[in-house]
Amino acid sequence: MTSVHRVLVVEDHEPFRRVLCELLRQRDDVLIVGEAADGLGAIRQAEELRPDMVMLDIGLPLMSGIEAAERMRTVVPDARFMFVTNETSLEVVELAFRRGAHGYVYKPRTHRDVLPVFEAIMRGGRFVSGGLERIARGDSLASHHHQVLFYSSDAVLVGSLTRFIANVLHAGTAVLVLVTDMHQQHLERSLKASRVDLPLAIRQGQYVPLNIGDMLAKVMVNGRPDQTRFLEAVEDLLIAAAQRTAGRYGKVAAVGECSPTVWARGDVDAAIQLEHLWDGIAKSHQMDVLCAYPLSAREDSHAVRSLCAEHTDVEIS
Repeated sequence: MTSVHRVLVVEDHEPFRRVLCELLRQRDDVLIVGEAADGLGAIRQAEELRPDMVMLDIGLPLMSGIEAAERMRTVVPDARFMFVTNETSLEVVELAFRRGAHGYVYKPRTHRDVLPVFEAIMRGGRFVSGGLERIARGDSLASHHHQVLFYSSDAVLVGSLTRFIANVLHAGTAVLVLVTDMHQQHLERSLKASRVDLPLAIRQGQYVPLNIGDMLAKVMVNGRPDQTRFLEAVEDLLIAAAQRTAGRYGKVAAVGECSPTVWARGDVDAAIQLEHLWDGIAKSHQMDVLCAYPLSAREDSHAVRSLCAEHTDVEIS
């Protein structure tokens, strides 16, 4: 039996609160137990209703959403907190997570991000949406989806890759898969267990497994990614995959550990440069890309901040 997630929605702008509630009601496993328009009301309702999730703005009347969340944590310590806000300051984002946030959504991306972020949080992860560092430096909202996943175990990694690839294949999109040999074996077993007809997808050119070593040999020069060689190599792959699936304009996605492999070798700057190139080609082709790094990669906080700036979404799971 599917468990029901009890949600308290806190937003002072009533029309937008309705939007949030309508989105949540698309899920059969969500019960909206209460609504509040300010921080004090949210605290009272949290104590009375014991929600599993509190979805709230930061700019609330009477007290900020961050302060309200911090006080609610003493009342409902097991609840998860998801901010949906116009605040794009990186200092505010970092403060929210230090005070116990599990997810952070930029309001203009509400329809795109709320449900995926909700799902990520309920699976035990933490999620920052909206490419907030990119927005802070003046970039427009990304029309592509370039996600970085920091995973805590191989099981988490394989599960995330399986969900991404299965969704891509079911949508009729081709996917370039750049993972290590060990993860490729686990991934293929997981996809088959998820009822993906992998042999058929491979025959039809929809699932395209690639060797990381071969790819890096094509695009790296003196230990650094060469932009011209990268564009030539990836463009060739995209065109071939698109033509095999849906003609010249077929959609293609990419997933894997190409840049993370460079990072793991200790060449962090080269890995970030490679992510920058992937982000550019994802943007120009309107494609979805998922990159996966082990959680240990986050130990270098300065480098990780630069890494995250090359992505539109960040998930920690």
